Amino acid sequence: MTPPLRIGITGNIGAGKTTVCREFERLGVPVYYADLRAKLLMRDDHQLRTAISKRFGEQSYTTDGELNRPYLAERVFGHEAELADLNALVHPAVARDAAAWHAAQHHPYTLHEAAILYEIGASGGYDRIVVVACPRPMRIQRVMLRDGIAREAVESRMARQWTDADKEAAGDYLIVNDGVKLILPQILRTDRLLRELAVRT
Repeated sequence: MTPPLRIGITGNIGAGKTTVCREFERLGVPVYYADLRAKLLMRDDHQLRTAISKRFGEQSYTTDGELNRPYLAERVFGHEAELADLNALVHPAVARDAAAWHAAQHHPYTLHEAAILYEIGASGGYDRIVVVACPRPMRIQRVMLRDGIAREAVESRMARQWTDADKEAAGDYLIVNDGVKLILPQILRTDRLLRELAVRT
């Protein structure tokens, strides 16, 4: 059986990637949510837990075995070297987990949802990339409301991502989620194109 195509789906913070992915799931498309899986792996993957504890200390986990998120957040956010070290531990574990998950799927293609596919140099591992786009002012408002944080905190996160223009130019398919252009017709068109691509590949 031909393995499914690996399709990355990305977009900057607040673009609405999860909303778009949920619609793809309604079409039967398997979706791997990288951030969610990373959280689970940091808690459950023995190799990753050991590496995190070694690098950031035993305080990285609570006495009942849960990830000590406040402690880790204080250690890494605003500290580029520490954040880079944490990412260097987590990203390979996610990549291994995603590859195993993808190999177990039976569909013309799968979606791997992650905000920073381009930023971490992972885009080459996918057959195509879908970019979810939304104007920056709207994204700022969405994240402020969603996370209950100040504009400055949102802009700080945005500064670590590619610009909207660069990300949109790099993608193979674009879905605009600006609250004006209907997303379902865009999703249906993208799904049709990806299924056709899978047949040809």
